[in-house]
Parts: sequence; C-alpha cells; structure tokens
Amino acid sequence: MESHNISRMNYKQWSEKIIHFYWLMVLVSLIGQCTGLAVKLYYFPEEAKEFALEKVLLPTGIQLIVMLGCLLIVKAKKIYSSRVLTVTGTLVALVIIIRHPNVTGLQTVLLLPMAVALIYFDKKKLLFSFYVNFVALTGIYLIPAVRRAVTEYEYFSYMLILVAGYFIYSAVIQRGSEVLQILQKASEKEKELLVKSTMMERLSKVDALTGLYNHKTFHEYMDYLVEQSRQYGMPLQLAILDIDNFKNINDTYGHNIGDLVLKRLAHAIVEKASENDIVARYGGEEFALLLTNKKVTDAYDVIEAIREHIAGIQHEEMNGLNVTVSIGLKDFDQSLTRLDFFQQADALLYKAKRSGKNQVACDSLLAQH
Repeated sequence: MESHNISRMNYKQWSEKIIHFYWLMVLVSLIGQCTGLAVKLYYFPEEAKEFALEKVLLPTGIQLIVMLGCLLIVKAKKIYSSRVLTVTGTLVALVIIIRHPNVTGLQTVLLLPMAVALIYFDKKKLLFSFYVNFVALTGIYLIPAVRRAVTEYEYFSYMLILVAGYFIYSAVIQRGSEVLQILQKASEKEKELLVKSTMMERLSKVDALTGLYNHKTFHEYMDYLVEQSRQYGMPLQLAILDIDNFKNINDTYGHNIGDLVLKRLAHAIVEKASENDIVARYGGEEFALLLTNKKVTDAYDVIEAIREHIAGIQHEEMNGLNVTVSIGLKDFDQSLTRLDFFQQADALLYKAKRSGKNQVACDSLLAQH
C-alpha cells in the first residue's frame, strides 16, 4: 500500500481527488449520451429505445461498476495504488471510445489517465500508464466496429499522439523534479542560514567562557524587568557577585585555572538560581543576578545558598582549596532609577568586601537574619 512518498505526497488525499476527476469524466460522458438520446427521440424516435440501451444504460452501467470497484479498493480496503487508479481511468475512457466508435478523435481521451500520472511526479508511474493506454489503444483497434470507423492513418495518428503525450508528460515531470530540487536546495540553504543566524544571535547574547548571559544582554533584561516592576509592582532584586582574591588565583595557578574556576562557579550559581532568574557574567570575575517574583527575604535565602554552595566547592586544580564570593543584594523600589538600582547593589558588594569578604550585604531590614 502506498501512503507517503519522499516528497510527502498524501496518497490518500490525491487518490480521492483523482477518483472525483473520474466521476466527472463519467458525468460528462453521461451528459453527452443523454444529449444524443434527446436528438434520437426528436428525429428518430423508433431508434431511441435501442440507443438508450446500447449508448446510455450499458456504457454508464459498466463505468459505474468500474468506479465502484475502484472505490472498494481505495476507500474500503485503503489501498492507495497509482496502478489501480491508472487502470480505472483507462477503463472509463475505453468505454467511452468503444460505445462511440464513429466520434472522430475520441481516442485522445486516453491521454487523460496518462495526465493523471503527472500528479505523482514519478516517471515509472507515467511509463506504466503509457503501457496500459498503449495496449488499450491497440486492443480497441481489434474490435471490428472500431476498426471500420477508424482508418489505419487515423489509428497511427492516435498512436503518435499517445507517444507524443508520453514524452511531453515525461518532460513535465523532469522539469518539475528540477524545480523541486532547486526548492529543496533553497530550503536547505535557508535552514542553514537560520541555524547560523540563531547561533550568531546566541553568541551575541551569551558569554563565550561561561555560557551565561553577557554584559549587554544583562542590561537589556534589567531595563525590561525594571519597567515591568514599575508598571505592575513585580518584586525585583539585583545581586552582584565578585570572586574574592581572584587575581591571586590567576597569578598563582594561571589563567587557565582561573577560567576553569569561572566556569565552575557559573554552573554553581545557575544550579541554585530559579528558572525565573537572570544570571549573567557581568565582566571579569563579576556575576550579576536579577531575581524576580520573590520577597526580599526569599531572595536573600537564594543568594546566601549560592554563597555557601560556592564556598563549599573544593577545587582539585588548586590543591583542594576553596573559592569564596562577596555579594551585594539590592531590593528594587519605585524611587530608584535603573542606574541607582545598579549602583546601590554595587555599593553593597563593596561593603561586603570591606566587611571581610565571603558574605552577603543587603541594606533591607527585612533581609537581616
């Protein structure tokens, strides 16, 4: 059973559309036959009964049987086969041709089932359709009534038309395949550009060493969150962390170990911060956190937990020594400008440094423990 090909064609949907087209062929044929019957009734009423039986009821009945058989296979059995649809279209066309052998050019109706094969954009399916219709056109010429109505010249003309139709349809499929390849390459290139653009955007937002937000992105978030806090009264705190004696680490163990400590501490901060908090490497050995939707006491507990967690890490590269941080924590209030907010948090950081390091300085009475 065919379901979906590599171009993601929905065989079920298109099988139903092709069947609708064949029903249209049957309807057009019936309208033509009924028109002929009306003419017979008017001019030759004595021949109307025979015409109705042979030219209307019999061919229409055969077409209905063919169509119902196709519906049984496609809809009831859910077999969405292009070959079944090709044979169905050819049989519907054959009935029209055989019952009206004297209608000149009717044999070209066999081009329609071949045209249906174009939907699949598959040369193998088109070739199968060509073989079926070539055999059908050859077969109907063996019928005496058709052979009497069609000269050899006309028969070979229809054959040439069928062959020409195959090559034209084949060229259409080839050109369509080329277009699809061009579109696919364009789509792949667009995806590559999108990935590169996403990567570049990420690189512009994060610090390459730690993977945290960088200085620029931190200020963008702070501007936004300060504005949200002003408009909606959202709780907001800013913590600035500085690694104690970081210069000594670089001087004693080298910048490679210093970078390793920075990455390790960045991970430790993210580990303790909540998903609603913004963590950034502000510059050098400084980190900044924007804490949202927390009471200042809860924010203090988070920052204190970060400080203790960092202080408890033993760095094997430094002979198991610990690294500490000093932190300034500031709660935002409506009287502060964005610059005041940052500067006061920074001043609290230096207060923690002057008071002995490895501690959190917060000027809010609610945060005193």
